[in-house]
Amino acid sequence: MQFILELFTDYTIRNVALGTFLLGLGSGAIGTFALLRRQSLLGDAISHAALPGIVLAYILTGQKSPGVLLAGAAVAGLIGTLFIVLVVRHTRIDTDGAQGIVLSVFFGLGLMLLTYIQKLPNSSQAGLDRFLFGQAATIIKSDVMFILRIEIVVFAILFLLWKEFKAATFDPEHLRVLGFSARAVDFVLTGLVVAVIVVGLQSVGVILISALLVVPAAAARQWTNRLSTMVVIAALVGGLAGASGSVVSALGEHLPTGPVIVLILTGAVIFSILFGPQRGVVSRVAQRIRNRQYFAQDRLLVDLYGLAMSHGKADYPHEEQTLVTMDTPAGSVRQGLRALRLRGLTIERPQEGWALTDAGIQAAKNLVEGDKNA
Repeated sequence: MQFILELFTDYTIRNVALGTFLLGLGSGAIGTFALLRRQSLLGDAISHAALPGIVLAYILTGQKSPGVLLAGAAVAGLIGTLFIVLVVRHTRIDTDGAQGIVLSVFFGLGLMLLTYIQKLPNSSQAGLDRFLFGQAATIIKSDVMFILRIEIVVFAILFLLWKEFKAATFDPEHLRVLGFSARAVDFVLTGLVVAVIVVGLQSVGVILISALLVVPAAAARQWTNRLSTMVVIAALVGGLAGASGSVVSALGEHLPTGPVIVLILTGAVIFSILFGPQRGVVSRVAQRIRNRQYFAQDRLLVDLYGLAMSHGKADYPHEEQTLVTMDTPAGSVRQGLRALRLRGLTIERPQEGWALTDAGIQAAKNLVEGDKNA
């Protein structure tokens, strides 16, 4: 109870939880489009490309205020994106290859610049290494307001250009028919990716920010086939993971917020992969079991119909043992007959046995006619 009270009253916990919640909302929503457009590696490439921008912003200005450093990150991220486009357009390297090149080259450049500033006289005051793994505990009220403004802009653009983003994701040709430039829409979407990545660097860092972008969308994909629903689920998964990760980090000692958030996201995507109703492993296994059961029931229905018609009457009853003699295990027959009774297709007559109902006769006829047509 004391901790719950502190959650709403403690300045640091409240700011960190709100900040990471807002970051998760925006990252999950925009990450949906990156995932569906098969650009999951784009977030990784942009986040790693942002590192040299952060270091150069510090070298050129001598300031380590979040606004200056994040501005440098944004510029470097856009330059990295431009490099990806140029490499894909003017070489035979595909998008994944170009993103891998930008990721490794820019990140290597960033690490080299970090090594350089460590040798400067005031290197101990730089503190830029926190952008590698994030340091959400440094989020203050002004940071939360800055994140809030960015997220409002991101969701406003997402709402206004929803149809264009949807067309660019699933049917680029339709976008051109509507008179919109596919490149312009791609540029705006990429700009939104850069925005959510840049504002999230302080919390989860260069190395982990791509998880906040892609993993919520991957989890949401297991639960729905509708884009709007997927965006909402991904945003909620990202937001709740961000807030809960901050709370868990505050509960323990020496638990970094960024990695805790990523671990919670990992748990969410594993749960979704296992239990998602659309693509979940458990649901698919259960569906296969149900399909086998329905197939066995249909076979039993046809057998009962064939036996009945051999006596010239479609509802002629037969003992359960008679069906067992037709190479069907006794347990399966018993279970199948009861399942058919629950479906209203069979009825058990005392002292006579099992017979088809009117609905069962019609269902059996449909199955027999279907086999003949096949």
